Amino acid sequence: MLANQTIHRLLGSLVDKRIYPMIAPKNTTTPYIVWQVVSAQPQNTLDGTTHHQWLRVQIDIYDTSYDKTVSLSNEVTQALSNGIDLSIHSGSQQLYENDTKLFRQSIDYEFWQTTTPTL
Repeated sequence: MLANQTIHRLLGSLVDKRIYPMIAPKNTTTPYIVWQVVSAQPQNTLDGTTHHQWLRVQIDIYDTSYDKTVSLSNEVTQALSNGIDLSIHSGSQQLYENDTKLFRQSIDYEFWQTTTPTL
């Protein structure tokens, strides 16, 4: 399954489907999630590609309250851990965005993605 499908399926309900790749639309209601693939390492064999990639994904949670952001971060981590059989929570970081006046929790997660071969 592709990363975007996995992330939206597991996390969308936590933020009323306010989950976006790379950047959120202007004036998005909080809380919301923005995610991006930081790196993708393909698994290859002597026969060629296997269409599997080990991904490192950054998931950023935004909200107006520090406590709500931390709580939602714990829910996101739990959902990913329970929903993806082989995954690694690589760490997290707490930030504050001065421009938007929002708290941000940034989570790094690693897991497999299977891509569809093109013909």
